[in-house]
Formats: sequence, structure tokens, C-alpha cells
Amino acid sequence: MSPKRTATAEHIEIPGICFIRQPESTLRCTLSADHHGEHQHCYSGPLTHGFRAGTTWPRRAGETQAD
Repeated sequence: MSPKRTATAEHIEIPGICFIRQPESTLRCTLSADHHGEHQHCYSGPLTHGFRAGTTWPRRAGETQAD
């Protein structure tokens, strides 16, 4: 059995997913945790030929998943 993890309400980390929130929005980055460049939410944006383009936003200094 693995040891039980404890986390405070201020800091909960979702392993494997970046999950940084877009400023002034509820969208969160859906890319892998170690990605480079801009953040992206792959399931939003305009629908074109049955596919969504996604929404991107720049990285900010010091951001965390709990933001």
C-alpha cells in the first residue's frame, strides 16, 4: 500500500498535466507538465471543420497550479 499524501487547500498538484489557469478565466492548460512555450487549452476556441483550434496564453513568472 502506498503512503497517504497530504496537501493543503492552497497547494494541490496534479501530476502529469500543467493545469495552469489562464488569467481572468477558468480555462486551464491541458498540455504535459514539462511543456515549453505558451500554455494551451486544447478543448476551446473556434470550431473549424469539426476541430477546435484551442486557446493559448503566455507564461507568467512564478505561476503555480494553485493560482
